[in-house]
Amino acid sequence: MKIRNLIAVLAWSLAAATAAAEFQTLDRAAAARIVNPASHTVPTIVALWSSECIHCKKNLKLFSQMAKGDHRFRLVTVAVEAPFAGLAEPLDLLSVPGQRFAYGGESPEALGYALDPKWRGELPRTIFFDGKGGKSALSGVVTEATVRSALGLQAAP
Repeated sequence: MKIRNLIAVLAWSLAAATAAAEFQTLDRAAAARIVNPASHTVPTIVALWSSECIHCKKNLKLFSQMAKGDHRFRLVTVAVEAPFAGLAEPLDLLSVPGQRFAYGGESPEALGYALDPKWRGELPRTIFFDGKGGKSALSGVVTEATVRSALGLQAAP
């Protein structure tokens, strides 16, 4: 019985380490690269979210659904919290594709400012890049029409 418990603990530890490893740690330099319009040659959504934000999950669900039917844009998610074992769960449950970042050891305020100097921490926050040098940001729940307009993608293929 003790060996089973040990195996269970080891399996849980491995799963927790794997989940945390799915996220790239975000520092100010990486944040600056993520929000530089020159880094995005295709339409891109950068979704700022938190594991406890219900409205964030609404946006993530929409983005995931849109990505399944339209491969003309990229999706990048940024968890505005440090990585922990269950952080990937909301993204995995919604089948959210794309790169995943989570706040690193720098101050959350500094990272937030590096991502968007006009952002005051409200969630969800979405930064849109049209792939041609254009950039816009919105706070709150967005609609598919708003997303398509911000990305310059008027209709699904």
